[in-house]
Amino acid sequence: MTLGRTPLPDVIIAGAGVIGCATAYYLAREGCSVTVVERESIASGASGVAAAMISQTFEGDPLADLSDFSRGRHAELARDLPAETGTDYGYRINPELYAAFSPDAARDLKASEDAFRARNPRAHWVEGPELWEIEPRLNPAVLGAIVGEQAQVIASRFTTALATAAEARGARFRHGSVAGLGSAGNRVTGVRLATGEVVAGETVILAMGAWSAVASRWTGLQVPVFPVRGQILRLEAPDPQLRTAIYGPEMYVLLKADGSTLAGATHEPEAGFDAVTTPEGLERVMEAAIEIAPFLAEAKLVHHLVGLRPGTADDLPLLGPVAGWEGLFMATGHFWRGIELSAGSARAVADLVLGLASPVDLSAFDPARFGATA
Repeated sequence: MTLGRTPLPDVIIAGAGVIGCATAYYLAREGCSVTVVERESIASGASGVAAAMISQTFEGDPLADLSDFSRGRHAELARDLPAETGTDYGYRINPELYAAFSPDAARDLKASEDAFRARNPRAHWVEGPELWEIEPRLNPAVLGAIVGEQAQVIASRFTTALATAAEARGARFRHGSVAGLGSAGNRVTGVRLATGEVVAGETVILAMGAWSAVASRWTGLQVPVFPVRGQILRLEAPDPQLRTAIYGPEMYVLLKADGSTLAGATHEPEAGFDAVTTPEGLERVMEAAIEIAPFLAEAKLVHHLVGLRPGTADDLPLLGPVAGWEGLFMATGHFWRGIELSAGSARAVADLVLGLASPVDLSAFDPARFGATA
């Protein structure tokens, strides 16, 4: 198949999290032959348990333009994916609220009001009775809040819908643990699995999330991606429910489209790849949730979740072509913003694979920015 006069590549994607599945969808939609290789199952990592908030981003943040672009793509997907797959993955727009629990926090949020409004014209500072009209369940001790707007999805459903739509357009999903790259000189020829099997393809996209650091051995470049354990609670809260997504000093609480309330998340880089929940994590999240919205003290714990989010040395993703290689791309390191940035990151990488210009500047996310391995 061709896109115009350009031959379409056979693409191998390592990883079936939200980034890998979204990229597979966009490439399959253009007619590429796509194979996604996943060592566990679709959305088996952080993409299956994320709170999946698609929030506004501060002006001046290196991720602001990518975030804006991604939100637009999320809106398009919300129009198309449910019709393609029959899956309602809970996309909706709702208010978000950044709460100040101290005079210092109130001062800082007020000072940031213009920065919020630059990305979200509806963002504004609220205090007093007006605040509790917006969110009656908010802790009465809150001094005020910036109120804005966000989108959200149900993470596991969204990722699965992307995979389903990609597969319907010809993408293949198969089990396997990628153990290296196939290459001829500096051109990739596919991936080598732990079994020794080689899956051939002229383009490879590494989207392995928290496990991406192994690519340092394959590429000759430093890939400083590491797991950051995040523990989240799924609660069944008493009526009336939350009206907004609320960000407190360290944690958040929000109501999802399936009726559950999520509270989280811990930030535990010291946990490494230990993807287990802990009593200490449960206690920390529950205490923070009750501080934000005291009615949650009466909530029933439904599930204690954990995800290993892919952090990076500079808190920015590795996104785009890999220097020194032909046909090799990375799409990883999105940390806690994987769902938010997934649609934009995937569309940008897909366009590069297709020989088009990226629709958003990716220079700050160059996978080679950390230099060569020692």
